[in-house]
Amino acid sequence: MSVRADPGAAPSTTANTRPVGEQPESSFRTRRRESVAEARRRREKLLAEAPDADPQFVHALASADALWGPDEQWRVAVRTHAGSLVLRPTEAGDESAALGSPTAPHDQAKRRWPRRLSIRHQHRTRRTRPIKDGTVATFDVPLPGRPSRMVGRPRSWVTRLLLIAGPLLLAGGVAYSCGVSTGSSRLVQQASISSQDAAAFHLSSFPAARASAFGVAYLALCWTHPAPTDATATKDRLAALAEMTSAGVAPGCGWTGSTPSPAPLTVIWDGTATPLPDTYSDGAAAQMGFVVTTADRRTVGVTVPIWVPSPNSPTTGVRVVGDIAVVPVATAAPAPTPVAPAVTDTMIAESLTRSVIMPFLQAWSASDPVQLNLVLARDASSRARTGMDGQLSQPKVNGLRVIVTRGDPAAYRDGDRLTAQVSVDWTTRTTGVQRSGYSISLGMSAGRWQVVNITGSAPDPAGGASPSTTFAAPSSTTPPAG
Repeated sequence: MSVRADPGAAPSTTANTRPVGEQPESSFRTRRRESVAEARRRREKLLAEAPDADPQFVHALASADALWGPDEQWRVAVRTHAGSLVLRPTEAGDESAALGSPTAPHDQAKRRWPRRLSIRHQHRTRRTRPIKDGTVATFDVPLPGRPSRMVGRPRSWVTRLLLIAGPLLLAGGVAYSCGVSTGSSRLVQQASISSQDAAAFHLSSFPAARASAFGVAYLALCWTHPAPTDATATKDRLAALAEMTSAGVAPGCGWTGSTPSPAPLTVIWDGTATPLPDTYSDGAAAQMGFVVTTADRRTVGVTVPIWVPSPNSPTTGVRVVGDIAVVPVATAAPAPTPVAPAVTDTMIAESLTRSVIMPFLQAWSASDPVQLNLVLARDASSRARTGMDGQLSQPKVNGLRVIVTRGDPAAYRDGDRLTAQVSVDWTTRTTGVQRSGYSISLGMSAGRWQVVNITGSAPDPAGGASPSTTFAAPSSTTPPAG
């Protein structure tokens, strides 16, 4: 592209156009005045050449000293900029008219592109400048405030992938190593408990329930002594005991005598089972404690060594593996006196017995649903609704204590609750009298008390030891309950 010089252009006053022999002024103010005047002159020439050029483009072009030499490269840049605007269609869509076209100066002034669109177009337009060999080089002019074009080769996709995947792989490897280390330290291993630890913490796998049932049967037969003249009964007792013991145990439970005695009244397990560790290679053995009440109303303690086979053992059955030991029964401490309830109501006891308690007990003993519905609350329990179905009859209340669960005894209202601790004498089907104790829960609804539930009796309010230590013989006038 040929470049012709402007005959009317004034000589440049920059350092590049000064005469060789001329020295620059030493005054800073003078140099600044010359620079401002030169910049104003360049802008005037640019606006005269391209009046519709963008002001920012004009300012940038005026500041480029390399384009204002003798070859006047600024004209090429201005024409390139003006040509890019000419190729842009107008806003109205008329492709024949363009901004900066000499054929439509009036339309160009009226249909000027908006500043935002022209700047966007300038950013996307590639600038060209001639090179000495005739080729054209392209360069981008970024918008003011935008970053310049990246210089150098862009990163490859492999580099970008490594930059993203590298930290992820590193974090995954650290997490995996931590997980393997933590998991290996928490592997489940088979635990074992020594006999000393089991004894210290009262831990045992001994089947106490099975051994205690066997011990109760053995002692019941052991304390039954037939008459010496009854050879058959004596022989059967010895044979039965021999089948329950090991070879070294004394025959006949170790008893020899001539006085017969009936079976004991009760034989119960006292809950103790002292293991015998390292005694048998198969199965387990323990010293079991029992309490025997004989026919003559004496209570003694008995300790029996009992062996129980393991579940995997081919041997079946339980055996008494030692002689019994008769020991004293530990004296039980007297029962303590319970804490008195917080609030009781002694004034309501008589009226409550007459209006609610007695009608409920009579209907409950006979399981009369009609009468029960008259005294039961809507949310009454199933036990209160079922009744005794005639097994008990003729209730007589011989004691009543009313405990206020919720409410004020001075003024009861709906929602208040009472607990009536009742002592009742029932007549059984065998015409006997059975005393029973109950706790009857009552609730007030619609201004009257209703039965909600009935449970077992409350603890004895007296507490302490019983004054009688022997069984009372039944009198001829009072048959046994049942």
